[in-house]
Amino acid sequence: MKNAPYPVDLSVMQAALKDHRHGLGKETEQRHYVNEVRLINFAVTGNSLGCYRNLPITRELFRTIRRVVCLNMRLIKLNVPYPDRKKSCRNLFLKTTCVLPQK
Repeated sequence: MKNAPYPVDLSVMQAALKDHRHGLGKETEQRHYVNEVRLINFAVTGNSLGCYRNLPITRELFRTIRRVVCLNMRLIKLNVPYPDRKKSCRNLFLKTTCVLPQK
């Protein structure tokens, strides 16, 4: 997993974006794909210009990133605006990776 250039395949998410935009009669440009990658980077690292690929990818982190990508795809299909998707994906990542204190 660590040797893969992209530990989580984002092509499915980008295909969902393209299909959704095509259904709206819009073209999908390179910048749209870049924005989606930045959304995932923000969700995982808290910084749009950060890169989740630079993190040590554990099995748990891999699963969490995959969940974030799946959530983003569902939100794209529901026509949720980009800022709301970005916030929802970040919240899911934080919620999923949160370690609750023991009582």
